[in-house]
Amino acid sequence: MEQAQLRQTILDFLNNHRKAVFAILDQNSLPTTSLMLYVIDDELNVFFGTRKAFSKYQHILDHPTVSLSVIEEALDPLKVVDIRGTVEQLTPADQENVHTWFKQKNPSKYYVEGAEDFVMFKLTPQFVRWLDAGSGELSIVDLTEIRR
Repeated sequence: MEQAQLRQTILDFLNNHRKAVFAILDQNSLPTTSLMLYVIDDELNVFFGTRKAFSKYQHILDHPTVSLSVIEEALDPLKVVDIRGTVEQLTPADQENVHTWFKQKNPSKYYVEGAEDFVMFKLTPQFVRWLDAGSGELSIVDLTEIRR
């Protein structure tokens, strides 16, 4: 699969899912995971929110390189996107705009959004991998052209 087609396949897959497992490092630099709701833009940037009161907030600030996996919820065929990148907290003005867009793209009940300490982040990908066993054989391909 050529890179342009792979990029579109990954983008379509991520836009058809709304939950990811994020892997972050805790205060002891040990890996921990968290289920997060997300949306993605056309540049493969991932947006998500949390509360400052949650330990993951400080963990992300301390270790801003994170990894996430989005997994097809069917048992077979296996399809997965893995992304690794750096996160940055959005400014209040950007957060307001992104949150409105987020709610349009991801209608899932977002349990933390009404909290006074709600914040949003943007993950800029530096590594993207596609795993697909739809043909009966597992194919693992890295997206080498992340930015258009």
